[in-house]
Amino acid sequence: MRPLGKTTALLLVIATFAIGYLVFRYFYQISGDFPFSQELILVFIGAVATVLITALLLNQQTELELKKEGQVLLMQQKTEVYFALIDHIGDIVENNRMDAAALNDLRILNHKLAMIGSPEVIRHFNTVLDALERASRDDSIVTSEQAEIMRKLAELTFYIRQDLLGTIGSRSDEERIFDDIVANNRDLER
Repeated sequence: MRPLGKTTALLLVIATFAIGYLVFRYFYQISGDFPFSQELILVFIGAVATVLITALLLNQQTELELKKEGQVLLMQQKTEVYFALIDHIGDIVENNRMDAAALNDLRILNHKLAMIGSPEVIRHFNTVLDALERASRDDSIVTSEQAEIMRKLAELTFYIRQDLLGTIGSRSDEERIFDDIVANNRDLER
C-alpha cells in the first residue's frame, strides 16, 4: 500500500476536522439538555482526533523507515562492489597479468561501479584502469607497474572511504587521511 502524499493527507485532515466540527457542533447543541450526551460526544471527538493524529504519525514513520531501509541497502551494495573491486585488482596485481577472464570480471565490476559509485570514485577508478591498461600491454605486470597500480588503488580507497563514511572532520583532516593512506602504501612498497 502506497503512503498518502503530504498534501492529500493535509487536505483530508482539514476536511475531516471541518465536517467533524459541523456535525459534532450540531449534535452537541441538540444534546444541550443532557450533559451525559455532551460528554459522550466530547469523548468521541477526542477518540477521532487521536486516531487521525496517530494515522498521520504512522504514515510519516513508514515513509522514513522505507527511506532508511533503502539507504542501508544501497550502502551494503556499495560496500560489496567496492570490496570486490579492490580484491579483483589485488588478484590481477598478484598474478602479474590480466587475462581475458580477469578483464571481463573487471568490466562487470566497472558497470556495477557506474551504477552506485560516487562521481569521485568513478573518476579515480579511471586512473586505476589507465595504470592497469599501461601495465598489461606486454601481457606481464612488472614490479614497478604493480607499485604504480597499487598507488592509484590507494588513492581510490580514500575516495571509496569518503563515499561510504562521508566527510569526517575538517578539510585538513581529510587531506591528512589521504596523505596517510598514500604513505602507508608507499611504506608497503619497500
